[in-house]
Amino acid sequence: MSCARPIRIMPRSWLFVPATRPERFDKAIHSGAEAVIIDLEDAVDVAEKNTARQNIAQFMSQIDNDISHNENKDHNLPSLWVRLNNDHQLKDDINLCNALIKSTRLTGVVLPKVTAAAQIEGVFELLKLPIIAQIESAQGIGNLDDIAQSEGVLTISYGRLDICNELNLKAGSKAEQDFFNHLRQKIRITSQRYGLSAPIESVYADFKDTEGMQASTAYAADLGYSGILCIHPSQVAIANKHFKANAGQLDFATKVVEHYQRTGDSIFAIEGVMVDLPVILQCQRLLQ
Repeated sequence: MSCARPIRIMPRSWLFVPATRPERFDKAIHSGAEAVIIDLEDAVDVAEKNTARQNIAQFMSQIDNDISHNENKDHNLPSLWVRLNNDHQLKDDINLCNALIKSTRLTGVVLPKVTAAAQIEGVFELLKLPIIAQIESAQGIGNLDDIAQSEGVLTISYGRLDICNELNLKAGSKAEQDFFNHLRQKIRITSQRYGLSAPIESVYADFKDTEGMQASTAYAADLGYSGILCIHPSQVAIANKHFKANAGQLDFATKVVEHYQRTGDSIFAIEGVMVDLPVILQCQRLLQ
């Protein structure tokens, strides 16, 4: 079964920044990354979760104030996402995001350790925001078809290190490489089958290994992935270089930019997709 969904312009580079390091937030949004994920999950100790949420709320508020009160402020910012905790901390994360929905800067959320469609649908029911599902276990892989059909899911990524640990895959071995090549293909086919945006490649952990990052990014791009998760700003330029837009995305971007130039509207719909200023700016960058 194939489910046609509207074309979306997906970021090529998704840069993680720990929610406990607010001094890095501004650097992240000016790194050239097309999306920034402020991480409340793996990068944050349990004792620091509340402080991390406060950091996010203050940062989002500051961005909105800067944009509202300074017409000369650079509005060409990446889309902003929050990675939630998928455990007993989720309720507090949901409360934070509900407060942030009033901010035009929160684009969506990343839900880690997804094992079932119900997890995504539960979060979507409360937030009504796009969700990136991270598959990080054998159970999640086994339920991939159900997850891809869940209401609210925008696209799928996977957690290479978590899967390696659970399945006891030998790091750097041909067996590990073969396994993840197969998994990438499975995720790509499933995403296409159910009309999701093209998936996002997992992180390349050794950010000092430029050659390895380039090879991993090129492979994912050739496979039809839309972008890659980055853990260091030095990986952003590599991601932006290798991932290319397809003809449908270029056509959509052209329609968005032409409509914006013709009308001056900053909120409108094209092909069933709601378009706002961040999407317009992303389309302009894509065409450039």
